[in-house]
Amino acid sequence: MLPQPILSCPRLITAAAALSVLLPGTAAAWDSMSATVTNLTTQYIAVESDGSRYHQVNHLANLVADVRAQVDTGDVGRVKSWGIKIGLMDEDGTDIHFPEYGYSKSYPWYDRPRWVDRTERLVVPAVAWDAFVMDRCNALADELRTQGKDDDEIFGQDRGIELAVVPDISADTTGAGSGSIVEEGVTWPAHRKVMVICKKWPLAGFHDGVASEPSIPTNVVNKGLSILEQYGISGLCKIRLDGWITTDRKNVDVSFRYRNQEGKTSQLWTVNTGESKTATFSHWYEIANNYDPETGMDWAESGFVRIVGVSHDFRTDWAEYTMECVEGGPDDLTANIPPRLTMRFVEQGEVRLRDWVCPASLKLVGLLEGRGPFSGYAAFVGQGYISPPRAYSITHGEKVLMGADYALEWDIANPSAPAPTPRLHVRLNFNVTNEDDAIIASLTNRLYVAVCRWQPFDEASPDRHEPGAAPRAVGGLKARERAVEPQVLQMVPRLAPVPARPQPRGPRRLGTKGR
Repeated sequence: MLPQPILSCPRLITAAAALSVLLPGTAAAWDSMSATVTNLTTQYIAVESDGSRYHQVNHLANLVADVRAQVDTGDVGRVKSWGIKIGLMDEDGTDIHFPEYGYSKSYPWYDRPRWVDRTERLVVPAVAWDAFVMDRCNALADELRTQGKDDDEIFGQDRGIELAVVPDISADTTGAGSGSIVEEGVTWPAHRKVMVICKKWPLAGFHDGVASEPSIPTNVVNKGLSILEQYGISGLCKIRLDGWITTDRKNVDVSFRYRNQEGKTSQLWTVNTGESKTATFSHWYEIANNYDPETGMDWAESGFVRIVGVSHDFRTDWAEYTMECVEGGPDDLTANIPPRLTMRFVEQGEVRLRDWVCPASLKLVGLLEGRGPFSGYAAFVGQGYISPPRAYSITHGEKVLMGADYALEWDIANPSAPAPTPRLHVRLNFNVTNEDDAIIASLTNRLYVAVCRWQPFDEASPDRHEPGAAPRAVGGLKARERAVEPQVLQMVPRLAPVPARPQPRGPRRLGTKGR
């Protein structure tokens, strides 16, 4: 009898199957896993320049993304553990990942699931990715230099770079099979993108006498709008408008408004199409529901929204929504917009540096004007400086005032020379975050110039100091003394003399009679 093939023996098949079950860490051939960025909270990253290079990212900035993790082991496997992380990648494939800010989960041997489908929010602070992002902006500047552009041209305008937020997943599974896990690849257009704005230098100027290039008209060649509904028994009634706009040229600013079926329009929005010629954006709006308090009936909330171009002539198709809200809501299409920010510098005190009198410090005053319900933290940020973050909570129409102190450090080489006038240039950002620590509003690169005034010191009276003056010293001085308010002499009215009153006699001396 001819020998049978080894795989036709039922006993050996059973033994092989049992052995595969006993071997840990072996993934089934049909195991699959995937990671998908379902929502990207961070839409823009701003990189500041100093006129020759890009050198600073907002210290309070965060990269925030929701990542969906899916692992499937089929019918015979189990999930021992899994983990997700995100990274940044440019279109050329240069990337960086942040495993220390990922999320992972393990399961005990007695409670291992066959599949996992979870969405987790990952937050990566600026300290992890700021150098990578600044390198992308500086690489763009170097490329423009090879094209013959000088620094005034390069840093004279905002420039955009798209970076893909790339998710990554790993899993440890059990089960029979080849040990391979199928993971689908994602092409560049399918990735969620964050726009990096390489900011212009405010003091940059073009060479005199050089005529600017004529403006070339741009066109919107593609556009679209979709709606995500969010509603429930709590009365929450919102829609998220996700749109995209494509132009025929790079780095085009496009302004638009949303319009509903009743002709009501939103505030003006502006996006930049960047290097990819496409801008994607997302905005939340609260929708009035149709609750009838007289009958107690709650009708289905429905409507249509479209995008109407302002800077360019275009319109998207209508996007429809239908929801079931329970409690009464707003009476109109109300935008949930981050607060409007203003910032002021106020000089405080004086310090004398021999023949110069200079401001001692600055009071930083920031104002938040509410345009929707928000809460989080606010802080002033500069080179080597950050004020203590202040918590805030604000609603529509409300105003919140923030303050901080900024000490001025003067270093005057020749405090006896009348020229040049000592000056200090202070550049600060005013950043506001939400409860997820993502920056939602910012005033960037605000400049204030503190100037000293010439007031010669009286050499003939070395011991005489003006109020608030510091003692004289030779050479450069650094002073941070607080100014002392001058004392005001009060006039006290002179009283008329009072006539002397008769003094009482002293006590009589008591003694023995006849003594």
